[in-house]
Amino acid sequence: MKREILFRGKRADNGEWIYGYLIGNNVIVGEVVDFDDDYFNTQFWYKVDPETVCQFTGLSDKNGTKVFEGDIIKAPSGRLYVVIWSTWIHDEKRNKFLTDRYEFTGWCISKDGINPRDTLDCETLKGEVIGNIYDNPELIK
Repeated sequence: MKREILFRGKRADNGEWIYGYLIGNNVIVGEVVDFDDDYFNTQFWYKVDPETVCQFTGLSDKNGTKVFEGDIIKAPSGRLYVVIWSTWIHDEKRNKFLTDRYEFTGWCISKDGINPRDTLDCETLKGEVIGNIYDNPELIK
């Protein structure tokens, strides 16, 4: 199985978003790096604010926009959700004797960016990314 592993973070020097590979906590390599035994090019290494580092979910919204952790999605219902990586515990009481309970760790949606509400599902992805918690925090207040 091949999947795209991609990160983004805001540059520490100018706040611009950089997309690429994560090297440590606060460095993203923005483009292919040339190297051999004698030479290693760090020209496209960017220091980023570690608080803004987000991973690509491997999923896209209805417009084909890549969905990253921290993105705010407007679902078809009009509700706004934040994409987070979390453990979500589902409890559903069937009757007074039986409760379905399962635990899920993965990409979830949240109203506040902290507490998981549900899994990131196909219905939510029929919506669109309208911002993120770093550039548009007012959207989730």
